[in-house]
Formats: sequence, structure tokens, C-alpha cells
Amino acid sequence: MPALRSLLSREAQLLLLTAGGPTNDAPLRRLLASELDWPALGALACAERATLIVWQRLQRLAADRLPTEVATSWRRLAMVSEFDALRLEQRLHEAVETLATCGIEVMLLKGSALAYTRYASFPDRPMGDVDLLVRPQYARQAWSVLQTRGWTWPSAQWPAEQYTRHQHLPPLIDAQGGSFRLELHTDLFPSGHPFGLSTDALWPGAKTVRLDRHTARVPDPVQQLLYLCIHFAWSHMMQWGSWRTFRDVEATTGQADMPWERLVDLARESRATTCCFWTLRLARNLVGVQVPYDVLRALRPPLPEFFLDGCERHYALQLFPTESRCPSVWLSRRLWELGIAPRWSGHGSSRPWHIAWVEGANQTSDSDPWPRRFLRHLSRVGVSMGYLGRITP
Repeated sequence: MPALRSLLSREAQLLLLTAGGPTNDAPLRRLLASELDWPALGALACAERATLIVWQRLQRLAADRLPTEVATSWRRLAMVSEFDALRLEQRLHEAVETLATCGIEVMLLKGSALAYTRYASFPDRPMGDVDLLVRPQYARQAWSVLQTRGWTWPSAQWPAEQYTRHQHLPPLIDAQGGSFRLELHTDLFPSGHPFGLSTDALWPGAKTVRLDRHTARVPDPVQQLLYLCIHFAWSHMMQWGSWRTFRDVEATTGQADMPWERLVDLARESRATTCCFWTLRLARNLVGVQVPYDVLRALRPPLPEFFLDGCERHYALQLFPTESRCPSVWLSRRLWELGIAPRWSGHGSSRPWHIAWVEGANQTSDSDPWPRRFLRHLSRVGVSMGYLGRITP
């Protein structure tokens, strides 16, 4: 939907369009013919780890029109990105081999799972860390043995006591000098989440993929799509990781035999209908992913289209730090609740900001005494009303 994208800067629009397929080439060419802030685009692409993919698209569509210094800079960044991806793949293979020798079965999650099932190569799905799922009874053993095979735990940065209710053990980083991170999961979400999707449901239908001399499991594609929708809309509150999420939706749903009815059924069973609705609607309207309208109708919360349009405009403005984001944490949370409809969805009182272990969750404001909250909100009434006017269709 061009009208929704037009709320964003040219640089954000261009980045989002590179997450889609060839049908986005025409609007990409139009943006490339306009005046662009190349450093801003580079910063956005780096934040999303999208440099290699964006450069490949730039080469194909505008190689002869890019300023020389821009092309040189992007080519260098893309080479570094590809080298890092291949190095991370090697470290992943080593980790899987280490655990296999201990008889510990591994399931790949998120980016690494998609890299081996929905993309042409590991570098084709950029990531800065790997997420591995093991059965809970083997988690401590796996975490300990990995620390004898080139991974280290910076305990001062990630104390163990902060992970007692987390879905993964304290992160490990590459001891060989890289910036890579490995997260060893025992669950999909932190304790206190409201969803019905569990790791017990993943193992029976998981597929097997080969990594050099060993194998790993990957989730069933529909469960994988459900997981990434929840992760983006609930855990990330639709505020970061959008380019990767929408590109993964495009890669996952691009098959002619995509079982949409099964996704709808799983979303309902898992209390994740609105998380799926917003992830898929934004992917359709911002990136051009071909999500059937019947699927969106089956997943939509019970709100008039006027409110859905307003929420969508708000969510679009929260995707990147370069945009005119909501000026109030309190208002942003209320607008998130309006669209996610947690009580209607069966979430009860569970909210991402109530769980301190959700990465990136802002823990301020709602825990303050009500007089302080009231005065803070009052001081922001003017700018908040202006923002509401901007997102009103």
C-alpha cells in the first residue's frame, strides 16, 4: 500500500521494498532516481543486518547510476557482511557437531532455521546470532560444553540471575574474537507469556536438515511462521526487526501451496490471531507480500476499519528510529493494546512490558506511582494529540 509507505522517509521505504520480491523493482527504481540520504540508508541497513541484500538489489537495479563513493562503500560493507555470515555458519556447524558428539539433539530457530529451509544460502538470511533449541534436561550440559569449544559467557554483562525465567540461558559469545552470539533455548518465550505454542509441539513435526557431517532439526514451516509473527508483534512489540521479519514472511509464504487455513487454525489455538494479523498486514501493505484478504479477515481483531487503519499507521512509524515515532511510551503501549486486543485474544493481564526478560522491553512508566504518571502524561498532552492527529486516517 503506497499510501502507508509514504508516511516513512525515502530511505525507510527503500529498505522495506528490498524485503519483497521482483514486483517491488518499479517502486525501487523510482526511489533510486530521487534524492536519497545514503548515510541514513546505510545506518538503517546495518541496524537490520541488511547490507548484503540491499547491495545486491542496488547492483541489479542501479549499478550504473550510483555515485562512485556510495558504490565503493556499499561494496565493502557487503563483502564484510558476507564474510561474517560464512564465518557464523562455520561456528554454527561446529556448535552442532559439539552437541551431536554429546548425544544432544538440536533444533535451529529463527534465522538459522530459515536459512536452511527458505533461502538459497546461509548469507542470504543475514543474522548476528544463532538460536538453538535443546530439550530442557540437556540445556545445562549443552551450555557448559559449548564453553569448552570456542564460546564464552560474559557473566558480568549477562548475569545468570537475570535468566531464571527466560526462554534461553545466558548468551554465549564467540571466544575467537567475533561479535557473534549464541542463545541456547529451552522454550520459545519468557515465563509468563500468554501463548499456546510450546516447544513440545515443535519436536514431533520438525524436519531434518544437514549441516556438514551432522544434522539438526527445524520447525514445521507453519509453526515457524506462527513463531516469527508472535516474536515480532508481541516480543518486539512491532518496534524492531521489521525488515528481517517481513522478508522471512515473504520467503515462507511464497509457495503456491501455502496452507493458510492451518496457520489460521494454529493462530487461534495459540491465542496469536492478532499477532499474526498485524505481522501479515504490515508485510502485505509495506512490502507487498501476497497475503490473502480472507486470511486477514479471519485473523483481524474486532475493531472498525477506522481504528485498524490508525493503528497500522502508528505501527509503521515505530519500525525505524529515523521516523517520527510516538512521543509517549504510555500512548504507544495503549495503541499496541488497541490493536493486539490482549483481553479479547485471551492474554489476560500478560503484557510484554510486564516481563523484564523480553529483550528491549521498556521497563519505565507503568510501575511509577499514579500521580507521577498523571503529571508526566499531562505534560505530553499537546505532542500526543498532534501525533494522534497524524495517524488518524
